Amino acid sequence: MRRFLTYSTAVFVVLAATVTMAQKVTPPDQLDATMKRVGTAQQATGKAIKSGDFAEARKQMAAVKAALGEAETFWVTHKKDDAIKMSKEVIANLTKIEEALAAPSPNVENLFAMMKGAGCGNCHKAYREELPDKTYRLRPGTV
Repeated sequence: MRRFLTYSTAVFVVLAATVTMAQKVTPPDQLDATMKRVGTAQQATGKAIKSGDFAEARKQMAAVKAALGEAETFWVTHKKDDAIKMSKEVIANLTKIEEALAAPSPNVENLFAMMKGAGCGNCHKAYREELPDKTYRLRPGTV
């Protein structure tokens, strides 16, 4: 019985630690760093599409989606329902772009239109501010 209790406690501690790590709180500076990764991967996606390297474009688009998924935890942590909704919409639009990139012969103009219309600007208008160097940061006072 004692052995069972010991093993059960150990399993519980491991599971609790896993859940805690998965729900990390993201401070604003971490959000900005994550969004910089989004920007870099998004630019790389555009370059890959332009050069016709659709496999690389899919790889970069996956990086964009992964980083936006991380950014979504920031909005969940700070209970910003509209930002959470915008994140989900953008991620859904990026999934459509990934699907278009996987087509036998992707249409470059259509891909760029889809990227432009993904919805990133909605969140930028509401929560981000452009700096003089043309980068963005979280607008002060939003969280």
